Amino acid sequence: MDKNKSILSAAIVVLLPLLPALIDVGYKLYLPIMEDVILHILMTIIVFGVPEAVIIYYGYTTGDNITSTLSGVFLIPLYIFYSEILLELSDPDFIMAGLGHWLRIITIIDLVIPALICGVMGYCASKRTRASLLVSIFSGTFLILIFVLIN
Repeated sequence: MDKNKSILSAAIVVLLPLLPALIDVGYKLYLPIMEDVILHILMTIIVFGVPEAVIIYYGYTTGDNITSTLSGVFLIPLYIFYSEILLELSDPDFIMAGLGHWLRIITIIDLVIPALICGVMGYCASKRTRASLLVSIFSGTFLILIFVLIN
């Protein structure tokens, strides 16, 4: 049973960011057809809201601190990594970015703050109290609001 739990934990951490990446890449590929501000806001809410809801649900129901925190911390960086790879694979002139692209200081700063907010969200959800659940939901909503206002 412990082996199944570790496989599920690893799958949540690694594969959960693939869901918003696929949704976002599909949206960006059809963006010239469907340009609308309300649709863009709705897609931002869906792309970031669904995985955050899954992290909150998983953390609250299982109480697994480590997996909930790690899935929150790695959600945004892996989402960006998966999205860029999928978008570049759809380009006929595909050239993979080097390691220097990922280690730029601006990229690291842009990833650290949302990763910490999502990590706090997952950790608080795994505490299984009403107050920590409210903090978790508030931090997830705050992050979605930040992404909506940035774009």
